[in-house]
Amino acid sequence: MFKRFISIFLSVFILFSLSEVSFAADNSTDRQTTPIAEQGAELFGLKVNNLSKESLEKRLATMGLQPYPSYKKDVATYSLGPDGILGVKELSIAFNDDDYLIKATMSGVVKSSEKRQSLGRLLVKKYGTPNIGFVRNGYGRAKWVFKDGTYVELHNTTFNVLVIYVDQQPKVPSESGQIDVEALYEKNEQSKP
Repeated sequence: MFKRFISIFLSVFILFSLSEVSFAADNSTDRQTTPIAEQGAELFGLKVNNLSKESLEKRLATMGLQPYPSYKKDVATYSLGPDGILGVKELSIAFNDDDYLIKATMSGVVKSSEKRQSLGRLLVKKYGTPNIGFVRNGYGRAKWVFKDGTYVELHNTTFNVLVIYVDQQPKVPSESGQIDVEALYEKNEQSKP
């Protein structure tokens, strides 16, 4: 009788556990497509959305950071110093042809578990619960998606840590919308025989 009770109890427990896992998976799918409220991604206190190269370089210069030579077009690479920022020691930034940030990647081999935990906790404190993935005790693989078209990714499950900032639709300058009547007139006059 006792064996039968244990068998039934385990069966019910397993079914309940499986339904909870399924329910959790369904909820996470909904969260993946919902951007976090009005907040946007920030890099060194600057909004990532439409962040110009000039603005970012000014901010980095005030922090004492200078790019080192890069042989890739529209890419700047910075050292974040011997200790880095919570162990992350390199910053690589890609710009579009109009000098607006597309992607900034902070990376490094972080062997200190305290620094890795602090980094993950800092992002959760700043941005809240991620839309995609997880952060537990500072560790995890997560993505925060924002309404302004930016997102932040954390890859912090091994010593190789990445924090990625992306502007999915970086700014491009547009034409003024004004018509130069004199230039059109002169062009028209020159084309007459």
